[in-house]
Amino acid sequence: MKKMSFILLPLLIMAACENHSREDDWNNSALESYEIGKMHNEVLAYYASKSSYNYHPVEAISVIRDFLVEEKKYDEKIVDNCIKEITETPGYNTLFSTKSVTEDYDLDIYLEEVEMHFKPSEEIMAVIEQAFKLGEWATPEAVRDFIKQNLQVRRWTYVDKDLAYVFSDVLLNSYNYWMTTNPDGTKLKKSSLVILYDAGGALHGLIFGPVGSIIEGALLSVAANERIPDDE
Repeated sequence: MKKMSFILLPLLIMAACENHSREDDWNNSALESYEIGKMHNEVLAYYASKSSYNYHPVEAISVIRDFLVEEKKYDEKIVDNCIKEITETPGYNTLFSTKSVTEDYDLDIYLEEVEMHFKPSEEIMAVIEQAFKLGEWATPEAVRDFIKQNLQVRRWTYVDKDLAYVFSDVLLNSYNYWMTTNPDGTKLKKSSLVILYDAGGALHGLIFGPVGSIIEGALLSVAANERIPDDE
């Protein structure tokens, strides 16, 4: 965000939680200026410093809000509006009331809402769905490489370009965060799925704009790390 001009920044933030269609999608350079992946990691680090990790969604939302408003000086109304819209979605209520965030219908609901809102190509959604299937058994390194080869470096167009950017940016930053924080996997359970749910949350949050993407990516990350079952 520091790279943005003081004239452009308020205009983008005012629109941060407004719905946008395929024809009126976010310009990729504007998304990059929000540094969503970098901010995702900063939120996680702040949460780790403030929370006992006895996860509860209300507590997690409060900590994330405090970081964005108090530490990063995001507009309070924008942040609160994003939180309100995120928590009122059908997918949120289903996801955060279930025992495990990795149940198939949870993922289906989130991806369906992304598809309904953005109208992306079948091709990019197939890549994302394949990545989640890969995450059920593959190493974090394999998931990272799959995203680099099949999502990040490809020349996507229209809204696919924005979705590919956000998903890969958050996943790669999340990979760096979790592998640095827990390189031996002692605390991070099913790390491949955790980094995928970080990226999936950011993708769904993009429905409400870049600020929503930052909020929901971090929120789903905390939930996934706490509630994904241990490996058997």
